[in-house]
Formats: sequence, structure tokens, C-alpha cells
Amino acid sequence: MSSSACVIFFGVRYEPSDDELEALEARSHPLMTAAREAGLKHYWANFGPREEKYFLFLGTQIGIFGPENLVESATSADALKSTVDATSEKLTKAAIPGVPNLWVQWLP
Repeated sequence: MSSSACVIFFGVRYEPSDDELEALEARSHPLMTAAREAGLKHYWANFGPREEKYFLFLGTQIGIFGPENLVESATSADALKSTVDATSEKLTKAAIPGVPNLWVQWLP
């Protein structure tokens, strides 16, 4: 079993239905395909500590932090602004719905 982590992503977070989990497993979900074609990243997992709670993140992965991942990272304000602008533009071009945000999500 992997240790817990913190996922940091700029983009949109989508909560898939149970019927969509198979497509996520196969990496064939339409939102994953749209993200790849737009040059964006995607990350999905069960984020529920007690019961299943799946999220799919689409956009730019800032980092995954924890004992088995990164322990620190830094970026300049200019680089962060560039990431926000480029990611927002790609999400719009790919017609991925939702308002982009900086997501910090605990992964138990």
C-alpha cells in the first residue's frame, strides 16, 4: 500500500460517476483524451479516506508531495502566472468544462 500524499494541480476537478470508472482505468475517458490532445495532464484516484470518492484532475500537475513523492518544490510568480495562463487557454481550446482553480487535494 502506498503512503498518503498531497496532489497539487492547476486546472479543473471532475467527479466521475461509478459508470465512468472503467474508462478511467483504461485511460480512455473522453476528458482524459481531450486533455492529452491539448497537451495537458490528468490525474485520478480514490481520494476518499473512509468511502470511495474519486476525482479526475485535468490541467497542469504542480506536484505530488509526500514520503514517496516530492518533499519540496518552488516556482517563481512569473512561472506560476505563465502556467495559469497557458493551462487556462488549453482547457478552453479543448472544451473541457469547469473553472480552473489551484487544487490542493489530500490523498489518504
